[in-house]
Amino acid sequence: MTKLVINSDDFGYSKAINLGIIESFNKGVLTSTTLMANMPGFREAVKLAKEHNKLGIGVHLSMTCGKPLLSTVDDLVSNSGEFKPLSVIKEKPEATNLEQLYAEWKSQIEKILSTGLTITHLDSHHYTHSMGKHYQVIEQLSIDFDVPVRNYFDVKSKFSYPNRCPMDSFWNLFNYPEIKDMSQKYQVMKPTIFTIIEKEAQKYRSNNQVEAVCHPGYLDETCYFGSSFNLARMREVNILCDKDFKKLLDYYGYELCHYGNL
Repeated sequence: MTKLVINSDDFGYSKAINLGIIESFNKGVLTSTTLMANMPGFREAVKLAKEHNKLGIGVHLSMTCGKPLLSTVDDLVSNSGEFKPLSVIKEKPEATNLEQLYAEWKSQIEKILSTGLTITHLDSHHYTHSMGKHYQVIEQLSIDFDVPVRNYFDVKSKFSYPNRCPMDSFWNLFNYPEIKDMSQKYQVMKPTIFTIIEKEAQKYRSNNQVEAVCHPGYLDETCYFGSSFNLARMREVNILCDKDFKKLLDYYGYELCHYGNL
């Protein structure tokens, strides 16, 4: 069987996103999530994580959203005091101060560990650990804290120790225009959605271990005005909680798990 981690990013982003993630775990196939240490929903997310201790909890390292935890990382922030936007990082990833990035990301990990939670793995908001030389920072943190890292496309091939990325493949689960189309109700779109998902399920079942990433959530003002990806998060909750999705994964031989029980 193919071991499949279904991970939701953005735990801690806001109250509504937190609730959508927990719903997707309690009533659906979600097995894992990664927590943002610098966002408004952090404290509530920690509380929810402790109430649902079978949900894998990783760290969603941020350098493009919200404010840093440290006051000594001037090179990572804009004039507003918030992290530089993704567009700036993508344009010149080589300009990142790696020492400051290491310090900030280390602080984010330590904040989560200070709550008593056990972390299962590391990844990053907007996949920034794959940009420039940021992979060097997350690999060192993986070694320092002895936790694995999300294998996002070519990250594993760049690592000095590729075993820090245990997954064979990265499945960007719902990243299709048809799935994100919120112009019609879920039941209307479901046949189209499941055609896409089934094709992908056939593709990835040849691997031993796969991570599928998703972004379920409900809406509040923090999400609606703060994230360019908002309405379609509700669609992802619907799919993850649909019993037909679990049946499809069972049919193609997927064993659900999280990084902590690989």
